[in-house]
Amino acid sequence: MGDASPTPHQLMVEAVVFWSIAVVIWIGRLIARSISNGGIRNLQGAYWASNPQDAAVDDYIMSVTFGIYTTLLVLINISSSYNTNLFPTEQLPQILADPKDVANRVYGSKIVIGLEQCMLLSTWGVKTCLVAMYWKLTKMLSWHLFVKLLAGYVLLGFIVIEVTYFAVYCRPFHEYWAVPPQNAQCATYQHYSITQAVFNLSSDACMLIIPIPLLKGTQMSLRKKILLVSVLGLGVFVMIAAILNKYFNFHSPLTTIYQIWYIREASTAIYVANLMCWWPLLRKLFGNVLTQYHSRYATKQGHASHPSGVLSGGTSSTKPPADRKYVNPKRWWQPKGLGESSAHVISTSASQEAINLPVRDPQAEGHLEIWRKVDYDIEESYDANK
Repeated sequence: MGDASPTPHQLMVEAVVFWSIAVVIWIGRLIARSISNGGIRNLQGAYWASNPQDAAVDDYIMSVTFGIYTTLLVLINISSSYNTNLFPTEQLPQILADPKDVANRVYGSKIVIGLEQCMLLSTWGVKTCLVAMYWKLTKMLSWHLFVKLLAGYVLLGFIVIEVTYFAVYCRPFHEYWAVPPQNAQCATYQHYSITQAVFNLSSDACMLIIPIPLLKGTQMSLRKKILLVSVLGLGVFVMIAAILNKYFNFHSPLTTIYQIWYIREASTAIYVANLMCWWPLLRKLFGNVLTQYHSRYATKQGHASHPSGVLSGGTSSTKPPADRKYVNPKRWWQPKGLGESSAHVISTSASQEAINLPVRDPQAEGHLEIWRKVDYDIEESYDANK
């Protein structure tokens, strides 16, 4: 790509290809979540009807975010037809001598303002969607505290970026489209780019860390682990794209190469947030294949096959061998509110708890079902003669 700006045709092709994939994945999310709410016929009721409990908050957030993402791609393609107030200083006399060129650059600079805001809102919309999903997944875990801190950090980052953009880096605000601007930051956006990159990359890294302990400390079928790891791999690409668009912003400030990476970063982020909700749809489309594979996998692992498609743990009699005691490993992911008093009603071998919404059928839930195995100790011993 070198130091040359992408042509309008290149931007159009990238936008159409990435948006086409995104809209399919987004619609797949809506269908998957409607399946989890009782069937495709309930699509309208599940998402736009009066009962807010029928749809999760992250579904509404994603619907709004997808609209902003679409606007971003439109503005990127519009901006390719205009110049901005960023240009070599030696061209200033020639530009000022042509009122049409000045007007073109003023309008193009205003388009960039909207473009940057759409990119920011799209990026943070995806983050908010993922935080909302993690919030539900970890609600009964000690790990939930980390999600709360992450939510606060995401909100703080958004506030800092917006305040510095509108009130710090370029004052007065109309300098953003002045030709020429008195402050170089009103044209280069470099300080803004640094601030945005710091909060964006750090929060993305935290979001990729959250599922790791859940995967390590849970009992999940191999196919679901592969699916989740694949989606997280796309999350790594989102970070790479974010780094590259900032690199080109500094390395080639007079070009619009960064806009190509805006398209790729925003699109892949949309893919990640929506693919995480695709499990019910995949099960609907490939149910027989997945069931047969699961049965073979469960048999090899020595587990019974659970009707919901989640591996079930083994159980034993409610009375352990005589004078046998169990040691309770204190684990950071132990659910809140379960004390030693509950030992009498818990199987002596293990207890499994889904970290999905507890009131829904695990087979119909829109998110990946993640099951975790927790051991508890039973301090009292039983008389073998009883």
